[in-house]
Amino acid sequence: MSAAVVDSCISKGYKVTMINRGNNVEFSNPAADTIICDARDADAIKEKTRDLHFDVVIDFIVFNQEQLEKSLSIFGKIADQYVFISSAQVYNTSIAKVHEEDDECPQKLWSYSTNKFACEQYLQQYCAGNNINYTIIRPGVNYDNRRIPYGVTPPVGMHYTMVARILAGKPIITWNNGQNKLNLTRVEDFAKGAVGLLGNPKAYNDSFNVVGDYVYTWKQVLDTIGKIVGKPVFTVDLPLEQYADEFTNERDKGRLLGGRACDLVCSNMKLKSIVPDYNPSVNLEQGLRMTIDWYRENNYYLGFDYKWDAEQDRVIQTLSREHYKSGFVNYYQLQSTSLLICKCMYYIEYYKNNKVIACYWRLLKKWAEKVTKLHPMGY
Repeated sequence: MSAAVVDSCISKGYKVTMINRGNNVEFSNPAADTIICDARDADAIKEKTRDLHFDVVIDFIVFNQEQLEKSLSIFGKIADQYVFISSAQVYNTSIAKVHEEDDECPQKLWSYSTNKFACEQYLQQYCAGNNINYTIIRPGVNYDNRRIPYGVTPPVGMHYTMVARILAGKPIITWNNGQNKLNLTRVEDFAKGAVGLLGNPKAYNDSFNVVGDYVYTWKQVLDTIGKIVGKPVFTVDLPLEQYADEFTNERDKGRLLGGRACDLVCSNMKLKSIVPDYNPSVNLEQGLRMTIDWYRENNYYLGFDYKWDAEQDRVIQTLSREHYKSGFVNYYQLQSTSLLICKCMYYIEYYKNNKVIACYWRLLKKWAEKVTKLHPMGY
């Protein structure tokens, strides 16, 4: 989101300064000024911004109250407007409706949601007591060149792994039959709405859903990818609670149960009331074509996450023994190479700090790439 907002601001002629560690300069707009610094180093940032003042400061990396307190202590005094990036996930998604800004919060199944809402409450109290203008932005699910919008994915930068599974005829996991509905917004459209709130007095001391007009289901995402790559998508719908139990990390489990397995459709009418020219223009097929083309043109960026791919196979095989006895056993018997990679990757990842195992990891990765030579991950 931040890169898209920077690009949009610069296209409008705004003077932009970024605070960045300088590790990912390939995605930074060269027209922006850059302060090379760790955004978590409060003392260093205070020193480097001592004589600066901004019309607007946006902090994209605040996820809990402690981080917000530090951010406000630095930027609250040097900006006319402080913009906090919250999330539409703060809404109580157990209530089935199109969510508006005054609806009940928070949704308590996911710590990310409760932390963001706690930040919103602290922000309002702090700014009221310190005479600071704030704006709360609540994005829905966004995606860009590096991210495919789906509920359970590899790390950003390796999302083509999902496409490769589809090309290989391997199943993609769904839950609730893939029917959960969400605003899915390409970051370029998100930026149009967000930038319209910057320096806008009508946006001061208020919150806004910054989402596009397009609402889709996860199943529509998969079907659209299949349409783009010309391959039907094979799905396995797993029981939600049992699928969630396969996650070893509570954060990931909460992300599924409290986030991706819930409907989250939000209204953007409040945003449009003060940014009347906001007109999202990228639909899902257009946006996903951009993402898939970008990965192909950039050597699949960070490559393929064989561990994630193997984990999907392991979960499907484990749960299908009980719930999908017909059909799937034969499928996995035929996928002997896939299962071998699955087992090897799983255990090698577990013991990856062992130097001997690390050597085998490199050899196995080369072998995995060799056996998938027909197309990426084409087992």
